[in-house]
Amino acid sequence: MNELRRDPVSGRWTIVLMGKKFRLEDLRNLFQPITKQAVESCPFCENNEARTPSEIYALRPPGSRPNSPNWEIRVIPDYYPILQTHGDIDNRAAGIYDVLNGIGAHEILIEHPSHNVNLPEFSAAHTVDVLKTMQMRIIALKKDPRFRYVLIHKNYGEATGNTLRHAYSQILATPITPRRIRDELLNAKEYFSYKERCVFCDIVDEETLRQKRIVLEDQNFIAFEPFASGRSFETWIMPRRHETFFETNENLQSLAEMLIATMKKIKTLLDDPSYIITLHNGPNISVSVKRRYWKTIRKDYHWHFEIVPRLRSRSSFELGSGIPINPVAPEKAAQILREEEWE
Repeated sequence: MNELRRDPVSGRWTIVLMGKKFRLEDLRNLFQPITKQAVESCPFCENNEARTPSEIYALRPPGSRPNSPNWEIRVIPDYYPILQTHGDIDNRAAGIYDVLNGIGAHEILIEHPSHNVNLPEFSAAHTVDVLKTMQMRIIALKKDPRFRYVLIHKNYGEATGNTLRHAYSQILATPITPRRIRDELLNAKEYFSYKERCVFCDIVDEETLRQKRIVLEDQNFIAFEPFASGRSFETWIMPRRHETFFETNENLQSLAEMLIATMKKIKTLLDDPSYIITLHNGPNISVSVKRRYWKTIRKDYHWHFEIVPRLRSRSSFELGSGIPINPVAPEKAAQILREEEWE
């Protein structure tokens, strides 16, 4: 079984893969071209259902058999899950260190039956179905009291390899709250305790007023470049109305249209870059309430999507200090995306 190990200095948890063998090629960061052979062998493509584990969920016509063709969206367990659903967490000490069993869930959301179609090419209706599937899986996984957080992220481009260039997202339920998310939750809680306002709502109001960093907006959402963006063209999509949990949102048509429009801009203007999309969502409060965590979470936290293009490697200063360097000011990045034109 894999393990979660906590660094006592930083407080960061690491998932350690126990007993897995790697070749050097497995550890290299490869961005491989799409080939005919890769497309034909892709296990995520329609008609290759037998090459994947049995589906957990699928959007398919009534009467259609599970694990057969004629589907729009599928959710399957990961081939080699880094966390497993069966067993106890077993919070224990290893000398001075803290260790948990690698308990959780690791699922793959296959977003489209065709290989060469990705988010910028999705229809709004199909994107709504993808978002609804995310909501359903979050609700289902949060019913397990062992899971404190459900993280959904999408990686496009580098390190995805030949067979994984298909459109998909990963869903991971973890027995701990990831450090990045925990810091965000704590900062939001501290802001609320001082000002009695949601920091994200204040950001929405500020960005709407200033307009300098807005990329797209409608009555339900804004897409903008954060004031202190750590990466060039980092873009957040956030609901205007205060909402802690993504799974409760009912404006998915509006969200789908904004996601597609934003990703089309990024693809066109940045020459189809690699990117990561992560959903930052409220934690599993059915677990945390018992431990008296996040008592004001419904008032102080605000879900959002973070889109981060992978445009350059980190410098040695950034890696050593943890302080990012952004060569493109958020205001300039927003102008380029908004106007769809480089100077």
